[in-house]
Amino acid sequence: MSKRLLSATAAILAATLALASCNKPTQEPSAPVSPGQPTPPVAPPGHVATPAPAARLTGFFHQPGLNLFGYYFPKAPVQFGNFKLRQLHLGSPEEFASYEKGQRISPNYAPVMLEFDDVTSPQRENELGQPYHEVSRRVLPTAYRITSEQLSFHGRDDVLGEVSFDGRIDAKALERVQAGGAEETVLDGALVAMGQKPNRAFVWFGGD
Repeated sequence: MSKRLLSATAAILAATLALASCNKPTQEPSAPVSPGQPTPPVAPPGHVATPAPAARLTGFFHQPGLNLFGYYFPKAPVQFGNFKLRQLHLGSPEEFASYEKGQRISPNYAPVMLEFDDVTSPQRENELGQPYHEVSRRVLPTAYRITSEQLSFHGRDDVLGEVSFDGRIDAKALERVQAGGAEETVLDGALVAMGQKPNRAFVWFGGD
């Protein structure tokens, strides 16, 4: 093959390679990835996250020296089946201290307890002429925690089942009422029994 033919072949090959290089698409460099926080997984459509269960109330705690003694009546009726809440009772600081040491006044009494009346039972009158139902249920605590701002209670009853109350105490309002002020809400929270959870506000009565 002559030198002239080889030179022509080489020129054609060089031109072909140059044309291919011009037609090759330009590739943009990838954007840098920020280290940041990992992206949380996305829940599938229609999925609702289940909240973590609340911690179970355990033990008996009453803020030392705190005096909330009295009877707390719901401002609006609250009833579970045939049983209507009559009152939530809180004892004296001394009664709480004794109870927490294991000293029980009576197997049917605790310094914090809930009392329910069976509204289908016959009514009678007490020594003050006030009506009451013959059948009632008193729920004693399996655990409680009481401070100047919070009242948490858990108990169990054969009819009402698991019974609990988690409420907020309005200390300022309670002070006003205890000092002789007009009736006002001093406690509000959620009462649980028979699988229901109504919210109620309570007023205070110091007893006769």
